[in-house]
Amino acid sequence: MTIVNVGYDSANYYVVEQNGVRLLIDVGWPGTLPKLLASLKRKGFSLADLSYLVVTHYHPDHAGLVQELKDKGVKHLLLEEQVAAVPQQMNYMKPTSGYVDILVHTSIHLTTQHSRAWMASIGFQGEIVPTPGHSFDSISIVLDEGIAFTGDLLPPSLATEEQAGVIQESWNRLYHLNVRTIYPGHGPVRPIPGLPV
Repeated sequence: MTIVNVGYDSANYYVVEQNGVRLLIDVGWPGTLPKLLASLKRKGFSLADLSYLVVTHYHPDHAGLVQELKDKGVKHLLLEEQVAAVPQQMNYMKPTSGYVDILVHTSIHLTTQHSRAWMASIGFQGEIVPTPGHSFDSISIVLDEGIAFTGDLLPPSLATEEQAGVIQESWNRLYHLNVRTIYPGHGPVRPIPGLPV
């Protein structure tokens, strides 16, 4: 398995490759497609190399280019638990952002409950789990090697009192799946924080 960070503008986007299948985790702001293409090219990829796109949560710095990539042939995996968040993303967009509405009916729909079987069908051992806290639609992609792509899930120590319970439950879910290393949406790769409570 190969993991390459193709991020830009302070956000991390990952290409995860296994058995010839390339999964893109998260994608940038609307209007930044040239930056994504340049970052992919620097790392030896093109859009045509990407098999699937999955988004950790529907905020513009992680999902702003979804429809543009779909229009160029990248298959978009949409978790049923995230469907309600897609139209809400418009609330974050300026009219001049160039955002293209995501056509949910042309995405691949899946529940987190059935994600392990789907991932196995494309050659990955792992699953997608709900990890709310930063947003209600936040998910993490967990690989059995002990790796999780966590998007913007806050460390428990940074949670507000209001968020603390939900965020700790999300981290506990990852601990119980034997995650040891996280690939966050911002900042460096690091060990999983804290211990389950």
